[in-house]
Amino acid sequence: MEPAEEVSPDLLNERIDCFVFFKGGKAYPQSFAWNNKEYAVKKINYSWEEREGQARITYFSVDTGTNLYQISFNNTSFRWQIDKPL
Repeated sequence: MEPAEEVSPDLLNERIDCFVFFKGGKAYPQSFAWNNKEYAVKKINYSWEEREGQARITYFSVDTGTNLYQISFNNTSFRWQIDKPL
């Protein structure tokens, strides 16, 4: 019997509103709203894509100047979410 997969207590997976700049077919998050607060993205450290069934999820590691977060966009549901603090 395999051990159950542990879920990280740091996972947030909460919906956010995101202001995004598109250039050359790529998204560049500029800011996001979470818990009634606006967070400016000072830097996108890196981004990557993964597939979940038919959906393509684009992940971003973003720096707000004081904290690092992982946010993501689901191209099927058009949902932006904050995944976890980094």
